[in-house]
Amino acid sequence: MHTFKPAAPLPVSLRFAAQSFDETQVDYDPLLRALWCRMRLKRSPSFTPQLLKDLHAVHNLINEANAAAPEPAAQPIRFYVGGSVYPGTFNAGGDLPLFLDAIRHRDRTLLREYAYSCVEAMYNNACGFKAPVISLVCLEGDALGGGLECALSFDVIIAEKGVKLGLPEIMFGSFPGMGAFNFLARRIGPRLAERMMLSGRIYRAEEGYEMGLVDILVDKGTAIEAARTFMKENQRKHAARTTISSINKKMFPMALSDLKDITDLWIEHTLSLDAIDLRRMEYLANAQNARRQSEAS
Repeated sequence: MHTFKPAAPLPVSLRFAAQSFDETQVDYDPLLRALWCRMRLKRSPSFTPQLLKDLHAVHNLINEANAAAPEPAAQPIRFYVGGSVYPGTFNAGGDLPLFLDAIRHRDRTLLREYAYSCVEAMYNNACGFKAPVISLVCLEGDALGGGLECALSFDVIIAEKGVKLGLPEIMFGSFPGMGAFNFLARRIGPRLAERMMLSGRIYRAEEGYEMGLVDILVDKGTAIEAARTFMKENQRKHAARTTISSINKKMFPMALSDLKDITDLWIEHTLSLDAIDLRRMEYLANAQNARRQSEAS
């Protein structure tokens, strides 16, 4: 009886090419062993449910590809690079139309499903996808609200000069409840993190660099090349860098269950927003859509 050897695992480039992603553009660089995942949103520059679905699919494929390697040194993905294809905008944050609909219909389940999906995606960024993966994010455009919250979950933040960074949720009586405080506290300490969240102030990338929010500050139009340079320079240092990162995460632990507990507080607070706060949220949602249409034209 003839026996067949198990089929060899599909190359990483083909694994991702075989997938269909609606709101992300995914590319694999075999020389750098880097996976690039850039947002290409259709409706608005925010974290839509479809974008979150895409991100989870990408993260699952990263885990599967690295788990199939015979040893850590042979893992095909050592770097994960996030970004956006749109000039001027990285991401403006939460899906405000979804928030408004959920609040008006008192739909706690919808808010929880959405928020948990957000924190699970950011937790993957922050914890290396169950493997020694260094996550980088290229901010070629503004990162506001949940957009900044997402950026903070990456190991290395590369931002171009002039990019705006901020957490404006306090403008409509809310706060960033999907990991912002935890990620900020790791970088700048809890007191400054609280001050930043309560002020709603918008910072420029240059200020963010001085504060410790931004790791690498670059000229406009050079973030992608800076990411490539970083990965080339850290190929031989990869093991040391991921070990140091693990030490940092042990010193400042972050459990997914804790992030979800904080998100539950955010949900209850969000459902208590009054009519004035909702009008302000609606105004901001309209402004986001207007900006998206302007950039698309």
